[in-house]
Amino acid sequence: MEEIIFEQHSLLLFFIYLLSGLVGASICIYFFKMYRLFSSSHVFGLMIGFALISFGDFFFSATLDLANQNESYNLFHWSKLSITSYGFAFLALVYYFQKSTEKKFSLVIKSMLLSVIPVISLLLLVTVIENIGIPPFQQYNEYFRVVNMISIGYVVFRTFSNPTIKTRKELILLPLGFVILLSSQFIRFLFTIDPIILTLELSGILKIIALAIIIFILTRDSKKTENMELKYG
Repeated sequence: MEEIIFEQHSLLLFFIYLLSGLVGASICIYFFKMYRLFSSSHVFGLMIGFALISFGDFFFSATLDLANQNESYNLFHWSKLSITSYGFAFLALVYYFQKSTEKKFSLVIKSMLLSVIPVISLLLLVTVIENIGIPPFQQYNEYFRVVNMISIGYVVFRTFSNPTIKTRKELILLPLGFVILLSSQFIRFLFTIDPIILTLELSGILKIIALAIIIFILTRDSKKTENMELKYG
């Protein structure tokens, strides 16, 4: 069912998720610039998180034409689901360890990055050895979406509970961006239950809006780099 939807609406979906990837990449670039100034593991974690999320969107838009090739379609979707979920997990980790020491959080980030290696190795192995079958991604799709919602939901909770954001007008819309991002993931979850093209398009559009709000708030306050930690603390 999903293959038919992707194939029939590939052009529109391509542009929606390409744009989402571009906006996400702009956030990644922003944090990369901040990382060069601060060399903070927390900023590095945010950079990696948004980089993986945007790469997942690029990956999805670039592989839509493979919807009619069952093996490739299944493999690429497993890759996309894994990459995106890792991205959301990185964001949640930044907020969870926001009060940890630089050394401790640096070890957490390194462990997360090392854990990606077995996943990539397995996907490469499946690619090389074509006879190895992997289960259809549709059987586990909703579980990845639930993980994404839990991760971004935790980020929403921490941003709303941050008293600093409540007192700074220039950051007041930052929680809204994450709420919309959570909404986009919930709608994407609904697509796994009832695959309707409208829900998939709406999810992508909401994601663009959410990421656009986040980069707008970050760049609007970019001159106050001495308070950088307040954006994610």
